[in-house]
Amino acid sequence: MMVDGQAKFKGKPFQLPSLRSWIVYVSRELFEDMRKARDDSLSFREEVNEAVAIEYTIGKELADNPWHTSVIRKQMTQNLGAKFPEIYDEISQAFMDELEVADSGAWTPINAYNVILHVVCRASNRLFVGLPLCRDKEFTKISRDFTITVTRAGFLISCFPRFLKPLVARYVSAAPGATKAFGRFIIPVIEQRQKAEVELGDAWKDQKPFDFLQWMMDAANENQRDPKDLNKRMLGMNFAATHTSSMSFTHAFYWLAACPQHLPELRREVESAVETHGWTKEAVNNMFKIDSFIKESMRLTGLGASSMQRKCVRKIILSDGTQIPAGAHVAINAWSLHHDPQIYPNPFEFDPFRFSRKVEEGESVVKNAFTTASSEFLFWGGGSHVCAGRYFASQELKAMLAHIVMNYDVMMPTEGVRPTDMWFGSTCIPDPRATVLFRRRAM
Repeated sequence: MMVDGQAKFKGKPFQLPSLRSWIVYVSRELFEDMRKARDDSLSFREEVNEAVAIEYTIGKELADNPWHTSVIRKQMTQNLGAKFPEIYDEISQAFMDELEVADSGAWTPINAYNVILHVVCRASNRLFVGLPLCRDKEFTKISRDFTITVTRAGFLISCFPRFLKPLVARYVSAAPGATKAFGRFIIPVIEQRQKAEVELGDAWKDQKPFDFLQWMMDAANENQRDPKDLNKRMLGMNFAATHTSSMSFTHAFYWLAACPQHLPELRREVESAVETHGWTKEAVNNMFKIDSFIKESMRLTGLGASSMQRKCVRKIILSDGTQIPAGAHVAINAWSLHHDPQIYPNPFEFDPFRFSRKVEEGESVVKNAFTTASSEFLFWGGGSHVCAGRYFASQELKAMLAHIVMNYDVMMPTEGVRPTDMWFGSTCIPDPRATVLFRRRAM
């Protein structure tokens, strides 16, 4: 429908119904309008709050004041290099724990999505709260289960008028129970750290943990240090990190299993980078083919057909003269853009080294990097609300793919056939039931 709309209206804005509202789709030509729009015109927060019903599915505190986002942009991103060895250690250990692959060299059928969900949850929490909590089975189960239920509950709540949302939320939202269960683990940690800070004084600076929870606690002002509030923010972080990264990696991994002929080339690159830099952030930064493989997966399938979705909070006029009334929902038609032959030759072909080849031909590394958001690649969104955690997500996904490439052979049960994606509205979901064949790589 989005391709048809793009062709019928020749790049002009058009409307399509979604499961909860009508959405005005604009083309790439209006990217700058969307990127530069202020929140008092096109609101990211209003859109997300409606789409996921954050007030009811995670917590009103996060909906009203997501101040922890600045910690993601600054402290978390700045410390990725120092934390990478721990993150990779968790990825390696999690795959070892979750992949029950025969030692005989025989192929083992495995539900890939379930394994990926476990690995992403553990790797993310190694950064968020560290050992030993990131490996606690009950703690990680709470996080995974919450991730799965939030989007379902958020959609159901969003379908009802405002006055009915609280009533519906009482029956479908897992937030109260998950917050309490999650808090049994996180709140004592927060209280213990706050107590140590008071008792140790200046000495605490040299002894305090080095993880996201501590960075957030350090950044909090006096009104933001309530353990219950910090607990909700940590739960929200788990949802944000686990939900999108697990689906994204599953998309990319299905391409690898459907196209195992690319394994040798990927292995050569990973082996060279690790031999030079070890398992470090520098090594991953030099894995241009791994980066390209994931970026191409997100271009071709990705997580959805739209990007930069906003709610219009007051009437605006776009640069082409289109008037958007208050209350309307607006988004960029990312599907048509990512499959535009003028931007991407053979756009429906999976070309895993499409972007690394451009780097080899002399184009900018930054321009072609997976983490770069632009008018030609909208996976991360754009403008002031471009995904704050994209640098961590990229490092995590690339390290996971590199680890699989180095340690396993993979293929689909039906050779060369990738599982069919599932569409829920404009959201593209990799088949969570698909089986992939694994075997240990012969070294």
